[in-house]
Amino acid sequence: MGTEIKNDAAHISKKFKDITWETLTLKKFFCGVRKICLPTSSFKQLTTPRGIFNLAVPVLALVLLVFTVCYWTMGDYSLTLTYDDKYLATISNEAVLTEATAQVNNALSGAKNNDSTITPTMQISSPYSANSKSGAKDVYTKLVNLNEGIVNDATGLYIDDVFIGATLSYDEINTMLTSYLDAAKEGYDGTTTTSFENNVVLKKDVYAVGTLMNSENLFETAKPYLSVRLETDFIITYDRAYDTVFEYDHTQTDDYREVIQEGKNGTQEVYYRLVYVDGVQTDAIIKNSTTLEETVEEIVVVGTMESGKGTGTFDWPVPSANNISSLFEYRWGSFHKGIDIADVGIYGAGIVASDTGVVTFSGWDDAGYGLMVIIDHLNGYQTMYAHCDELFVEEGETVTQGDVIASVGCTGMSTGDHLHFEIWEDGTAVNPCDYMWYDGYTTIDY
Repeated sequence: MGTEIKNDAAHISKKFKDITWETLTLKKFFCGVRKICLPTSSFKQLTTPRGIFNLAVPVLALVLLVFTVCYWTMGDYSLTLTYDDKYLATISNEAVLTEATAQVNNALSGAKNNDSTITPTMQISSPYSANSKSGAKDVYTKLVNLNEGIVNDATGLYIDDVFIGATLSYDEINTMLTSYLDAAKEGYDGTTTTSFENNVVLKKDVYAVGTLMNSENLFETAKPYLSVRLETDFIITYDRAYDTVFEYDHTQTDDYREVIQEGKNGTQEVYYRLVYVDGVQTDAIIKNSTTLEETVEEIVVVGTMESGKGTGTFDWPVPSANNISSLFEYRWGSFHKGIDIADVGIYGAGIVASDTGVVTFSGWDDAGYGLMVIIDHLNGYQTMYAHCDELFVEEGETVTQGDVIASVGCTGMSTGDHLHFEIWEDGTAVNPCDYMWYDGYTTIDY
């Protein structure tokens, strides 16, 4: 072998002796490489059948190894589903079957004594399977078709996310629910709307056979759980009571009283949106209000020369009751200029003068206060006592703080037995709770 290599080396040296970069060709280059890498004796061996076989075996083994690795690492594997040895579907992974079977179990959950189960067999399919892959929805549909406990294309009724039952006719149950709402607004005007207060949903899906019923039975089953909300517009026109302004004449006696401008009630129209749930009013929303006629205040001049001046402190006007049912605040679209004192059994209770003064009015008030007493305390304050049942004083009479002047009633525009009590300072209504010496009253809602 050493001699052959030397001979080859001498041959290559001779062959390349006269070659330069200018005369070097690709053919000459590769010929030289072959001579260097593959001696003449080895090359001759490759021309024999045995030599060719010895070289081909390792090359084919290498090619087979590379193909096997690529096949098993890069192939697109699938799972084949079968049921009763019949092909069902091809899926990409087990999660698809898990999702589909969960949907089937949910559909069967409403069936009574339903033990139906469909469990396909899974096996790995070879890469590059010709079968297209199915999603969870397709597998679910195929499982439904295999399960006799489920029916397709039914409509389920849910109330507040609770399943009530299913029926085969969506149109019938939907018409019954719509008619139920329409019947609730019979007798109301065109502004009235109805809707379900709770969440009522019709859902087309597949359902267990045991949950199916005809539309009439399904509606009757659902009816006790249905809650109807009704909204309608309501318009009220009512009088706005005029205010009385007192002016004082220190040159006149305290029994002097002169009306120099007659008072006149105004009218106001208020638009409400009333809300009822199952026939019970739950809200009254003021949409807007319109003044139809403005009020005209009454101006009264009273004298101040004689005695009867108030102390400047005010007592609680109904000693036997201590509940306030309405405060000095806005309510029902207008401002409530006094407080309402109410309690159980208050009818007929004595009303006392909150402070010493002169009675400037005792009689019926057409503006809605009914039987009413007004006392001028001759120190810039006046008090008013309204909705009385009986009056025990007359105009011009001087009363002392604590004297009984009337009894509690429900006259005029009143919703129940109570005393409407106001305090005025220099002709302006003030909050009585800020002026009375009394710390035992409580506020209640009627």
